[in-house]
Amino acid sequence: MTVKHITLRIEQFTKGALKYLLKKAKRFTASFRGNIKQILILSLIALIGFTLLYWGYKKASPEDFTNGFTLPASYTLLGLVPGLFFVDTVSKRILELRERVDYGLKNKKILLAGDKEECNNVEAQLAYSQLYDKKNITNISANRTLPEQTHNSGNFTKYDLVILCFTGTNFTPITDQQAELLSETLSTIGHDKTVKDEIKVNNSDKAVTGLIILCPLQSLKELKDLNTTNTSNESNSSKMIFDLSKHIHDTEPFTRPFTVVVNQAGRLLTDVFSLLTTLPPRY
Repeated sequence: MTVKHITLRIEQFTKGALKYLLKKAKRFTASFRGNIKQILILSLIALIGFTLLYWGYKKASPEDFTNGFTLPASYTLLGLVPGLFFVDTVSKRILELRERVDYGLKNKKILLAGDKEECNNVEAQLAYSQLYDKKNITNISANRTLPEQTHNSGNFTKYDLVILCFTGTNFTPITDQQAELLSETLSTIGHDKTVKDEIKVNNSDKAVTGLIILCPLQSLKELKDLNTTNTSNESNSSKMIFDLSKHIHDTEPFTRPFTVVVNQAGRLLTDVFSLLTTLPPRY
């Protein structure tokens, strides 16, 4: 093994160690901030307990201190040990779940894109639920048209969850502009195969971005169905002819991991909660 290879191995080890320590430090900081209230309460209780213990030891005789405190405390501790193991076993997963839920609701970022009126409706419902921090919700439809949103889709990976809000008519395909936004979003946050491969190799360096499509019922069509629709519409100039090149990925959300297609804004709120708590934290 040459000196160059040894140096490269050392650099790789150092880089990996620093990344690991940074990840652990961020996780510890997030956990500490999330439980600061409990830590302060336990510290206060411990301080009061030690103060009373010291005061009793100084004021009472050794015999009285032993009979009045040491022996009862020993019996209590012996009874608490089995209970402690039981509580630890049962509650450990519950506490981990609570930490995961707290982190998802307090820290994860949501992006709303698509049709302005529908995005505003979803944003209002998220705010009304009082589960999510308003500063973590970004609605880019407020000052950008659909084409402008598509052009800026390269920034979507900064968010934990992207919600595309499309309006239209049930059983009618989404518009070319909506399809283009969906296609560019998938190209940015990861197509079906890309995400599946990252999950398979457990690639934690690149966090998966969740995706929710809010759209009319059966509006995400396969290309063969769109082609049939175009053929049928050619005889009627008042009906839309779809650009098939923009609809290539319309049905991909049905197979992409951490992706939901929903037709009701009310149900969408449940899917938001589910994805934010299911997706692993970005430490």
